[in-house]
Amino acid sequence: MNRRNYASGTAMLLLASFIWGTTFVAQSDAMSKIGPFAFTAIRSAIGGAALTVIYLVTQGKKATIPFSKKNIEFTLTGGVACGIILFFSVNFQQVGLMHASPGKAAFITALYIIIVPIIGMFTGKKPSGIVWICAAVSVIGFYLLNITEGEGFGITIWEVLVIFCAITFSFHIMAVDKYGEKINAVLLSCIQFWTVTVLSAVCMVIDVTVLNYSMPTLSVMGDVWFNLVYAGLFSSGIAYTLQIAGQKRMPASAASLLMSLESVFAAVSAWVVSPQNAMNAIQICGCVLIFGAICVSQLPQKTNLSEI
Repeated sequence: MNRRNYASGTAMLLLASFIWGTTFVAQSDAMSKIGPFAFTAIRSAIGGAALTVIYLVTQGKKATIPFSKKNIEFTLTGGVACGIILFFSVNFQQVGLMHASPGKAAFITALYIIIVPIIGMFTGKKPSGIVWICAAVSVIGFYLLNITEGEGFGITIWEVLVIFCAITFSFHIMAVDKYGEKINAVLLSCIQFWTVTVLSAVCMVIDVTVLNYSMPTLSVMGDVWFNLVYAGLFSSGIAYTLQIAGQKRMPASAASLLMSLESVFAAVSAWVVSPQNAMNAIQICGCVLIFGAICVSQLPQKTNLSEI
């Protein structure tokens, strides 16, 4: 790892968090037209198809060269493992967004900035003290960003599902940290999204046959085509690939802080789409705390780069 790689990793994760943040509104809006598992299955298929094409084009002849049996097994294991974890994470969030507001969902999802360092303690990757402090400050900032005057912060069943999303996404970050260093980022992302597609499609069929959800028709998909394409191509295809590539260049705890900016971008995008959602002074203070914490969190890694 060097300064240039660290800077490029930071840029990748910032762009990923921007895409994820702006996707919250698209995900929430689509729930009035299409079921959660159907939405996830279709967006993941779009992302998987795009990544397949990108991998074959960028790798050229190298993509057809047989790997060793050991490499094939490791690649498939890594891709499927990341895909299974991501399946739970994305769908917990998607089902939660049926009734949880995008702002609160973004705040709750961002709690992975606390969960990742805790998991890291049990995997031998102890985060620095400054990361803990910055994570705590970020949580305060996220709370201020998403608090609404006159409303309490009671947790509903839908928000509990988003909490499970934060927990499972934390494990996804750690899985990417494990497999991402040794597997091509596009290939790993491609395999994980085809895994999510298959698992979500199975759940979609169960929804249709057991819970009497309507099978998504071309007409319905036409009504939410922008939501599907944006969530599939940009959020699934591009942002998660940027996550894998970006995490190769920095510790998971620092990466989680950068990715948690999705909550800020979610609040801003909701305001742009609906001007009545303009941020008040308290929410702006929350933004300042988050940006400040993230900037400070990068200092220890930058000062130690010469030792790596």
